[in-house]
Amino acid sequence: MRAIYEWCVDNGFTPYISVLEEGCTGIPENLFAENKVTLNISMQSVNNLLIDNESIQFLTRFSGVEKRTDIDIEAVVAIFARESGQGFTFITETSAEKVNEEAVDADNILSKEKKEEKPTSARNKRRGKVTLKVVK
Repeated sequence: MRAIYEWCVDNGFTPYISVLEEGCTGIPENLFAENKVTLNISMQSVNNLLIDNESIQFLTRFSGVEKRTDIDIEAVVAIFARESGQGFTFITETSAEKVNEEAVDADNILSKEKKEEKPTSARNKRRGKVTLKVVK
């Protein structure tokens, strides 16, 4: 995360982070939409920024009121450059579990389809070459 932040700063980009509501303190609840919020963490927007292996901490202003903000690393969904959109997206544990479940389901469907496949004729086996035709 620090590397992407430094890359943004070094290239004159504005670093943003998207975070989940759970695991954040110091962010007004009304800013969250669908339990997520995107924050500008550039040097012009925050003071005393600390990114370590456990959390992201900084001082910033919300509606003119300075607040200390603490964000657990697990709550960070993405870090990216506002101007280019380049950066990293992180998969939460629940998302990873869902992806694994979908992969198992896909494997089950594929193995079922292979069992149900009808044997191909000798003519179809020889055809191996696929051609494309332009349709106007």
